[in-house]
Amino acid sequence: MTKLGIIGGAGLLGATAAFCVASEGLVDEIILSDLKENLAQSHAMDIEQAICESSGTKLHVGSIDDLKSCDIVLNVAGIPEMKTSSRNDYLNGNIVVYQKLAEKIKRWGTAPIILGATNPIDVLNYRLYEMTGLPPEKCIGFSRNDSLRFIWSAAIETGIPSNQLAALVIGEHGDAQVPIFGSLKHNGTPLSLSDSQMENIFHRIKTWFGKYNELNSGRSSGWTSGAGLCRVIRLILTDSDEICPCSVIPGGKYGLHDVSIGLPVRLGRSGVREIVEINLTKDERARLLIADEKIKGLVASSQNV
Repeated sequence: MTKLGIIGGAGLLGATAAFCVASEGLVDEIILSDLKENLAQSHAMDIEQAICESSGTKLHVGSIDDLKSCDIVLNVAGIPEMKTSSRNDYLNGNIVVYQKLAEKIKRWGTAPIILGATNPIDVLNYRLYEMTGLPPEKCIGFSRNDSLRFIWSAAIETGIPSNQLAALVIGEHGDAQVPIFGSLKHNGTPLSLSDSQMENIFHRIKTWFGKYNELNSGRSSGWTSGAGLCRVIRLILTDSDEICPCSVIPGGKYGLHDVSIGLPVRLGRSGVREIVEINLTKDERARLLIADEKIKGLVASSQNV
């Protein structure tokens, strides 16, 4: 029996991810864990009824300790959304959440895959790895949305339908992200862009977060993340050969150590099966090193919280 646990299962990301995964019938059981137990129970009942004609996935509510038997634990718990221009403003509040979570995971005696989607993703994924002692391949930070936004921006710029494009973003899940323009393809064929097109695409993906947060809606990008998390979970459970960008512990790949950073990977039931090394331009490699140093600085600052 394949089981998915979701910490923060009553929130926007937790509930949307649960619905997407259950709709596809990717797992036999989903356990929602949340401080708002009544809201989690309401989501469990509602989702199970919504999918009953198409999927046999069962949903129920449990404690964090009930998740130790799960194959994958998705953590989306964190402090409330706020009006901010940077995901790093969540660090001090969310590191406290992760410290409490790490203490519980250490007592489990098991090592499920921990898929984190709480910001700042890179910093928190590395700190969870440090605090729990989990194998590095079991600690995965969700950063696929950056690549989706690269595709979205390229579609606006070129007029090509987004579902005909593919692309990768590595580096930080934040301002120090590194779009890999050499990975941009139209129906599998590399797509050439002018310098002005690349500048416009890069500007759009760098500024969308600020514009989104100016709306002060009190919600994160739940639909984008819910659909993206479902895809990552599918890749894990199917041992897919598809390359997916995630924040991972590089272990020397790309010359990087002691950090969690967005890189192209192949996933499977063991977690990170392979970190895929792709060709980078001199500028992209320099940007990746800038992202590495930025994340390391934030990790160091979080040690004092």
